[in-house]
Amino acid sequence: MPLIYALSHVPPEVSAYGMAKYSRSSASMKDSLLELSQQKAEAFLNTFYFAYGHASIADLAHVPLAIEQISLLAAMEIVDEPLWDGQERSTRYQDFSESPYYRPDNASDGYPTGIQSLFTVYRDLFSEAEALLRERWPKPEDMKTGAYGRTIRARAFDLARYALPLATLTSLGQVTNARVLEQQIRRLMASPLAEVREIAMGMKAAVTSIEPFNLLEARLRHLDIPIDDRALMEMNPGPIAPTLTKYTEPDQYTLERRALVQSIVASFFSGVSAARPTVTLHHAVDSQDDLLAGLVYQESLLSYADILERLARLSRAEKNDMLGHVLRVRGRHDAWPREMQQRPLVFDVTVDVGAFRDLNRHRRLDKIVQGLDPQLGYDVPPEIAELPWAKHYDAALARHYESLKDYPADERPYLLPLAALRRVLLRMDFAEAAYLIELRSRSSGHFSYRRIANQMFGELERAFPEMAKAVRVTPMAAFDPFER
Repeated sequence: MPLIYALSHVPPEVSAYGMAKYSRSSASMKDSLLELSQQKAEAFLNTFYFAYGHASIADLAHVPLAIEQISLLAAMEIVDEPLWDGQERSTRYQDFSESPYYRPDNASDGYPTGIQSLFTVYRDLFSEAEALLRERWPKPEDMKTGAYGRTIRARAFDLARYALPLATLTSLGQVTNARVLEQQIRRLMASPLAEVREIAMGMKAAVTSIEPFNLLEARLRHLDIPIDDRALMEMNPGPIAPTLTKYTEPDQYTLERRALVQSIVASFFSGVSAARPTVTLHHAVDSQDDLLAGLVYQESLLSYADILERLARLSRAEKNDMLGHVLRVRGRHDAWPREMQQRPLVFDVTVDVGAFRDLNRHRRLDKIVQGLDPQLGYDVPPEIAELPWAKHYDAALARHYESLKDYPADERPYLLPLAALRRVLLRMDFAEAAYLIELRSRSSGHFSYRRIANQMFGELERAFPEMAKAVRVTPMAAFDPFER
């Protein structure tokens, strides 16, 4: 009969060691863990993880982290990890009107003015929207007053968040295995944003050199239960993952590859494609062209179609040369770039940043994200356009965008609102496309990503009509304002 039990209060590296021992010992997990210590785990991991290259052992050490008081802009980079699991403060349910914001070192004198101008639009838009929605959707008789108020506020935040600046501070919690955490820290250390590089160093320190927050100890002290010194030492073995993530350094391959691709973009792929919220499906694209287009996409402001059109003008030898330059700088232990992963369906999506943050949490797809640039403009969705206050919103954002040219380039991303448009290339198989469409088209979702999901379905239906019949899409017209 199977013997199955859960584990608790086991440090991640000791847990990884205990599970790895299954391949080297017949002892039970309980017996293995009882004889282990953090010091034994560290010695084992130094041998098998680093010396022998058994990287899969790090997959067994799951590390929870709280990352707080960071900008929305930085949070998007942190979350953009294929095997990431976590949660972030929601702009759909929480009021950010009095939120503090990130201010870069040596920020220009006008930086606070630019941020506050967006917060003013955010507050005004929320007030206008909440009043209008209460008038449009009176409380159903069978709905409790508190639930009704929360639902209307959430729908109003769906509109107001378009004006929220990306400098707004947020918090998130994540759980990753140690191998993913190591890759994540290395990637973040290579970020062009100083804030993100600082966060990466903080994440490394939090798991390698700083004692973790011990919930068991905190609860015992809160209950005034005495803890003797020996018990305290057992409960606090030291940093949570001092071995598996200690060699994290900036990802040099990412830095070198970025510089190479930027030079290619400057020579062959300059300019800006027209931007508006849209979805375009591409399939049956030449494999080499798709690899190159993936590399070029995130360093340019061109649509995927425009990149493919320019690639068609180049000879096979020229394209081989481009790929060769990028791949020759790949080190012995560097993985293939995410941009060069391929799936049969490629959706080129232009979407507001607020909706992008929701789509960014999908893991079973490959994402290639373009940088944030004011040249792509901002969205005025139909749901805002129909408000009496719409002209004020549009005029306020137009003035704000015009003022961005007066700020240094490294400050502009923080001064963009969630209404800012950005492009993302989503590569996925049919099953993930169906899952995304079914989930994100639901009536309870935000109207922006609902619209994207419906556009994706329309593209899929045109390309694969028989297969699309199996996708359970919720049309935009099927909407219940009280469904959350």
